[in-house]
Amino acid sequence: MTLSKSETILAAIQAALGATDGVAGRVFRDRWEALARNEMPAIVVEPQSEDDDILTTTETLTTTLRVNVDILISGHPLSTLADPVRVSAHSLLMADATLRGLVISCYPTGRVWDAVSGEIGVLRCSYAVRYRTSLASLTS
Repeated sequence: MTLSKSETILAAIQAALGATDGVAGRVFRDRWEALARNEMPAIVVEPQSEDDDILTTTETLTTTLRVNVDILISGHPLSTLADPVRVSAHSLLMADATLRGLVISCYPTGRVWDAVSGEIGVLRCSYAVRYRTSLASLTS
């Protein structure tokens, strides 16, 4: 099965975040994965949108993929517990902001807190990932 370049990029982000401090490899591609409280902190990588920005030539398209890196936390205080995970995850993504040459750039675009319940919260860290594809193919 051939994957689109955006799916390949999301897999690369998931792999890069696997070494995030405190997460122990709990990086998922779907927020609906069943997570027990003892499996937190965990990270979920979710695509939000793709915008085709620039037709750089008649054969090349530049696209911005907006990605959420959600840090799921359990305990108090949520912000203090999520902060070292956020720092580690961000450092891993920015250490190679081209994801081994797969993308043009990857940069942060904001953060939002979402309190799910009394002791569970999500820190959503948003990133914009710019990449190029062939106009004729979503895979290259």
